[in-house]
Amino acid sequence: MSKRSDIERGRLVYTEKSGWVDAGHAKGDDARKLMAAINSGDDTKESYFTIRYTQYMGLGLKYGTSKMTKWRVRKGLSLHDKQRVALTIMMYTSHLFEAHQDSFPFNWYTDSGYSGEDLVSNLLGFYQAINQIDYLPRLNPVSKSDALKRWDYYGPIGKYKNKMFKPLLFPDPEKYPNNARPYYSSLPEFLNTISPITDIDKSQILIHIKDMTRYNIGVERNVGIEIE
Repeated sequence: MSKRSDIERGRLVYTEKSGWVDAGHAKGDDARKLMAAINSGDDTKESYFTIRYTQYMGLGLKYGTSKMTKWRVRKGLSLHDKQRVALTIMMYTSHLFEAHQDSFPFNWYTDSGYSGEDLVSNLLGFYQAINQIDYLPRLNPVSKSDALKRWDYYGPIGKYKNKMFKPLLFPDPEKYPNNARPYYSSLPEFLNTISPITDIDKSQILIHIKDMTRYNIGVERNVGIEIE
């Protein structure tokens, strides 16, 4: 759940091209691990390998909840197809996880589910990880004072739900007093170079096996990315 203090600490940044960005999500750690797992799958003797991908929230690893998705991935794919597979898994699981956060009882105490910055920040992290490029400067980040001004005018970003991997922009209320309302914009070209697999049911390179909701209650459970 993003807070006003996150702006002051540099954890939440407002950009003119992608709206609010969660710096933690934008690191792309999951995307790096996911690509590494897909690459390691080429060592399997079978024509397909199984991968489990989890997104988690909680207090440490002993108390929390997660969404896990399980897939079969064809080995020996081109780099571009591996990136498409990784993007598809990330997008699919992100939707499940955000919907989970936005459901009862979690939505009683957190506005994190589908918070306006989450999906775009995940996507930014994906591209930064696979291309090893810091794209944040290209998104035109504003100063902390300008970001705080937007927060104070529009309110917490968590109350604005964004269920698309598209930027939700908040115009400067002083520059555009007659048009100071959020609106969706197109992704910058450099964040839209890879297409996810849209028809998973017919894909021969990525086969969806199942989804699971898991809970950690007093016992640590692996919440990362695993190859079987």
